[in-house]
Parts: sequence; C-alpha cells; structure tokens
Amino acid sequence: MQTIADAVGVARSTVSFALNGKEKEKRISKEMAEKIREVAKDMNYQVNELARSLRTGVTHTIALVIDDISDIFFGTLAFHLQKYAESKGYLLIIVCTGEKQKQLASIFKMLKNRQVDGIVMVPVANIEEGLIEQINPDIPMVFVDRYFKTLNTSRVRINNYEVSKMATQLLIGNGCKRIIFISYRESLMHLQDRKRGYMDALSAHQLLDKSLICEIDYNTRQEEIVDFFKKTLVPENKIDGLLSVTGGISSMAIRCLATMGVKLQTDIHVVAFGRVDAAVGISIPYVKQPLDEMCKHSFDILINRIKSPDHQAVDFVVPASIVTDPIF
Repeated sequence: MQTIADAVGVARSTVSFALNGKEKEKRISKEMAEKIREVAKDMNYQVNELARSLRTGVTHTIALVIDDISDIFFGTLAFHLQKYAESKGYLLIIVCTGEKQKQLASIFKMLKNRQVDGIVMVPVANIEEGLIEQINPDIPMVFVDRYFKTLNTSRVRINNYEVSKMATQLLIGNGCKRIIFISYRESLMHLQDRKRGYMDALSAHQLLDKSLICEIDYNTRQEEIVDFFKKTLVPENKIDGLLSVTGGISSMAIRCLATMGVKLQTDIHVVAFGRVDAAVGISIPYVKQPLDEMCKHSFDILINRIKSPDHQAVDFVVPASIVTDPIF
C-alpha cells in the first residue's frame, strides 16, 4: 500500500480507503479512487487476507460439514455452496464426518482454530437433539437438509412431508396397492416427515400396512434391504410399489431389484429420492431437491446470523418436485 501511495502521491490511508471501496465515506474523489485502483492493478497488488482478518476479525471463510463428499447428494451440495460462496467473496472449507458423532468435538475445535466465520452443516445421524449446539456454542451455524424438532439453530430444508405424500400418491395413481417404504432407523425429522407423508397418503385410501415399512441401520443397509425384498416378493405377500427416501437407499434398492430380475416400472413401480445413479436402462421418477436454492438460502441466512448475532433462528422451506429424466 505504501508503494502505491508513493506512486500516486497520497497518504497510505487514502490508498486503503480507496481499495476497500470507502472513497465516498472518506470524501476521496472518484477520479483519485479510480487512479489508485488502476495503479494497484498495474502493480499486481493482492490483498493479504491473513493480515486483514487479524485487523477485522473476519476471515471470509465458512465451512460445510457433511457426511461423505463422495456421495452424489453431498458432493452436489458442496459444489453449489462453494460456487455461491465464492461469488460472494467467501472461501469454503469442506469437512466430512463419516456419520461419526465422536468426531464432532474435534471438528468444531479445528474450525474454531481456523477462525471460520460460520458453518453450514448436515447433522450426523442418530445424534441427541441439542448436542451439536453444546459442542459448538460460538460459531454461527445453519443446518441444511437434516434438522431437529426444536429450532435452536436456523435450518433450510425441503417440504419433506408434502413431497413424500405426493410421491406415494403417484404410486397409488399407477395402481399400486402394496407399497413398501425404505428408510433409516433414526429420529432425524426429515426422515420422520417423509414417513408421515407416506403413511398419511396410504391411510387416506385404506392401504396402509405397517409391515411394509423397512427401516434399516446405516452400516448394514444392503443386507437388510435384500432380506426385506425376499420376504415381500413372494406371491402371498407381493409388493407392487416402492418409495425409498434417500438417494443412497434408492440406488441400492433399485440395484437389488434389478439383480433379482424384477422388471422396474412393470412388476414394481418405483419413486426415489434424488436421481438414481444405478444404470438400469429405464427412467425412474424421483424427488428432485433444489440444492442450488438450498445452498443460496443457507449461505444468506448464515451471513445474516454472522452480521447479527441476535438474529432469530429461521426455518426456511424450499419446495421440491417430482421429475423423470429422459433416457438417451
């Protein structure tokens, strides 16, 4: 900055104000501010973000805490959040939990030491409500996708109950009467809402059979799905519809059915959550979550929380839709 000031013939503080866009506030002429910025550009001036953060207490860095970056849902979430954060001048750090609750304390400690301004988080499965806020009392945070019943922390989610009910009604409209439901065995509200939507849609047509609900453990999910299909694909207990409520479960269940020789959308009609990554040669209707919008709202709510610590918790719902991609 001093080199630029010497070249232009002004004080160093004048250069600082101009480069930070404060020329009007400090009554620096438009012509002078433009000249300072032009000289700075010619000299390839780069902001020292570390020095700036020490002075301002703001690092313009946020973290995304997710389960597994290799998962298509979390990978897409990270892509959209990074793209939007960068457009707003923020750097994104991505941290994976592996759904391990015991790692959270060390993760939050690391993020605090790195002085991140805020966190967008997909909470880990099977965690006690309120524990995350206890472990992380200082860094502003927003939950995305998953959430808890109470509203201690702002959250951005889809209309889980409504879209699950719509998906079930779509299967009923296709003539399905015995529709199985596959989900995780956990208490997170987004899965409970999807289960309620399924049950209410079937109850309205007197079709609800709770024996067709399959809730599996995270680590043994494929074996449990195969065992459940073996029980429900027999003639006396024949199923004709399937609603699976995460992208991972949907892909796994569809691969299992294809391997077992089931004709999808003929023998069994399927609606998935998230685009299916299994190559089955047929279009599968799925619940499309608007991840780009969810990321934008998560970031904006987080920044408001950072700027206003007393900002009230927000429950923001982004409508999802059911789509069918064409097969090329």
